[in-house]
Amino acid sequence: MSTNTHLNSAVAFAAPIVVPPTTLRVLQVVNGQYYAGAGRVQDLLAMHLPEFNCESDFVCVKPDVFPAKRQSQRSKLHEIPLPHPWSKPAIAQIADVVNNGDYDVIHCHTPRSSWAALSAGQLTGRPVVHTMHDVFFSLGGNITKRLQNRYSIARLRDADFVTTVSPESMRLAEELDLGKTRRMIANGVPKASPPIERTRPAKEWTLGIVGLIRPCKGIEILIRGVGELRDRGCDVKLVVVGTFYENEYEHEINELVSSLDAERLIEFVGFTSDVPAQLRRLDLFVMPSVGPEGLPMVLLEAMAHGLPAIGSDVPGISDTIRHGRDGLIFPNRDHAKLADAVESFIDGRADYLQMSRTVQARHAAEFSASRMAGEFADVYREVSRG
Repeated sequence: MSTNTHLNSAVAFAAPIVVPPTTLRVLQVVNGQYYAGAGRVQDLLAMHLPEFNCESDFVCVKPDVFPAKRQSQRSKLHEIPLPHPWSKPAIAQIADVVNNGDYDVIHCHTPRSSWAALSAGQLTGRPVVHTMHDVFFSLGGNITKRLQNRYSIARLRDADFVTTVSPESMRLAEELDLGKTRRMIANGVPKASPPIERTRPAKEWTLGIVGLIRPCKGIEILIRGVGELRDRGCDVKLVVVGTFYENEYEHEINELVSSLDAERLIEFVGFTSDVPAQLRRLDLFVMPSVGPEGLPMVLLEAMAHGLPAIGSDVPGISDTIRHGRDGLIFPNRDHAKLADAVESFIDGRADYLQMSRTVQARHAAEFSASRMAGEFADVYREVSRG
């Protein structure tokens, strides 16, 4: 068993990559139900892998949102609906795509897509790389979810290479013995274009949260924190960017906002294809997640845009935000402590401008999309050589 990881920092880095002359072809198996998280990583890989002489195309097994929202429109996309992970006709179609397209490696990022990808790998003899974006395998759930997790763990032990995005997910992969080889590769995002230089707000501070809005993201804590800040006399506004995963949950959140009489303080933007434009509106980025994360893409985008972050002390967030350097960490589910952190920036106890410069420099050094693609290109070539 081979393992490559460094747990003495939030991320691990491979040696500089020399681009080889031979082109490698990679088939990314993507869910496609949402355009977030793992799907965005796969989209960015397709755009940046050519820098390292790798071509990347897609099979989409739940072609809802991803086909239209992806930016890598030059990459081929095959829509092969997967009604269930054991669907032999769908797996056979994926195998045909692999063989007909002469792909060297199959790469998957979610449990659902991994079942089909691993089966297609067995049929075609191609190596399979799986990227573990979260730590949900360690969580509970109903009996169906627990059985699915158990089956996923068993299947992923046979993956040729498992990559993780954070120290916490690497620890879990080690514990579960996932993959024949393991390595941590931090997510990456493009730099802000044009470059941005922050200034301290003269009066109103605009807080923001971006992403698919669901209970695990802790937006209730943030909304209550904004209400607390108002009651303390702080001039703040909250911008919420993203869609709700369920209408019922959206109704619950709207009721909470109404109960706090906070409608004028909160703007719900909904989905946008121009996340950078929304990030430019913000002064502080907030991640109040109540459960463990992998390495949130949007947190890295906030860094690229010079936004200090305030985050809960859960794995994936507290691993990434260096308290007092990149932003501030508050105790999970504690809206009053979240408000304290925001107030530290408002009254100057936290050095806003210094943290803004720090996160931009850190993004450039550690979290670029090109760096991520280069490290994956290295993995693809390792597994393709057998």
